[in-house]
Amino acid sequence: MAKVFSGSRTKFMPFRRTKPGIGAENRTAIGKNQPGSRRSTIIGAPVHSSGTLVHITDPSSPVQLNVFTYDGDTFTEGKYKKVDDIPVSSTAPSTQMTWIDVDGVHYSDVISQLADRYDIHSLVQTDIKTTEQRTKLDVLDDSLFLVCKLIFRDVANTGHTIIEQMTFYLKENILITFQETPKDLFDSIKNRIRQGKGRIRKSKVDYLFYSLVDVVVDHYMDVLDTMGSKVEAIDNQLMKTLKRDTLESIYDMKRDMLYLRSIISPLKEIIIKLQKEEETMIMQESTNIYLKDLFDHVVQVNDSIDTYREMLASFIDFYMMLNSNAMNEVVKTLTIISTIFIPLTFISGIYGMNFENMPELKYEYGYYIVLSVMATLAILMLGCFKHKHWF
Repeated sequence: MAKVFSGSRTKFMPFRRTKPGIGAENRTAIGKNQPGSRRSTIIGAPVHSSGTLVHITDPSSPVQLNVFTYDGDTFTEGKYKKVDDIPVSSTAPSTQMTWIDVDGVHYSDVISQLADRYDIHSLVQTDIKTTEQRTKLDVLDDSLFLVCKLIFRDVANTGHTIIEQMTFYLKENILITFQETPKDLFDSIKNRIRQGKGRIRKSKVDYLFYSLVDVVVDHYMDVLDTMGSKVEAIDNQLMKTLKRDTLESIYDMKRDMLYLRSIISPLKEIIIKLQKEEETMIMQESTNIYLKDLFDHVVQVNDSIDTYREMLASFIDFYMMLNSNAMNEVVKTLTIISTIFIPLTFISGIYGMNFENMPELKYEYGYYIVLSVMATLAILMLGCFKHKHWF
């Protein structure tokens, strides 16, 4: 969460932190029997002037462990609250794969117990608990560890776009995923495992790993489609009206795109590294062709971000041009008015002098003649300006 200071009215900020990062005082708490530090990011959440702290989820909610054990012929599924409740089979065949989906990373004890059982390095445990890690891939002696951001639209509840951290720990025949909150984004994968459809149950666990990352990238594309619609709406609004709120929206969207690029762009190098990964022998040769397709999707996402960034930059230039044109119109109008009044002021200044020998002052209709001359001059000048299309 974050404390936001603003004016008296409610504003909308594009990326909103909902909990502080792990500072020095929080790092000392890692490994203790208390909820760990976590925070999510919301795109489009309102920031209130009071600067109150907002929690996305209840940190006291229990962690749920969803365990899928499968091979080509069999499948079992279980939901557990404690690591000790997960059954361990010492005679499991080499073709049996296990996926442990952990919903919630706010209890250090659960992560520590999983680490003890599956030999997860202490540094990896710290990365799992620290939910503000950059997107990265660590190749360990016998495992792979991936940190990425899960970006999705909370259509059912708030309609906001939420960014959370998701981590993958991949070993031979076992995959452990850590999510900050329970969600149904991977139900399609789970249903394919339950029903035995597709290649997941027929392949090694690296294919499951690819399938999950592919779902993550698909949600990137969905979010970008939504943001692309907003970019088009800004484009249409620019052509109709010139408002300061439009410029603020452009800058907010541009900042959003920069943030998205910073968390999505590293995936290109990560997928290339996965294709060349030969040290742990976890990634199979048969999965490389799917990784190439995944790489193409990531490149497409990054290209879309770059395109939207360029469009937003051009919007800013266009807004400045429109604003300058509007200012020029104001200056032109004032200049025309001033130009018309120059000869009128000159005439009124002459006859405003207090000389006694001014014959025109003696005329009976002199006042009306001067007014007529001044009006005629003003009309002639306006006609001349109109003929030159100055207004």
